[in-house]
Amino acid sequence: MKAWLNEDFGPHLKHILSQMCKAVGASPAGIDFKADRWFMEYEWTREQERAFIKWLTKYLYNSKGARQEILETNWKNLKHCRKAAEFFVWNHGWKYTEQT
Repeated sequence: MKAWLNEDFGPHLKHILSQMCKAVGASPAGIDFKADRWFMEYEWTREQERAFIKWLTKYLYNSKGARQEILETNWKNLKHCRKAAEFFVWNHGWKYTEQT
């Protein structure tokens, strides 16, 4: 069974991972998010990464549920949400294309 179907994922993490997949044209159903180095399966440009960070920052800022599910602290602070989005991408973002 793919980890995407695993009950360990909350609704907000599923949404975030779906958006990350959408950014590169990937299907989240085809990725085992529990596997080592799953984030190496696809590539994105730095511009795609920046756009995703911008989206994730806004999503975290505007969704109390997302902040509660994803962050250690539930501060509705734009700078805090931006740092959290950057940290998420640093740890879980796709690898860069050779053309960046």
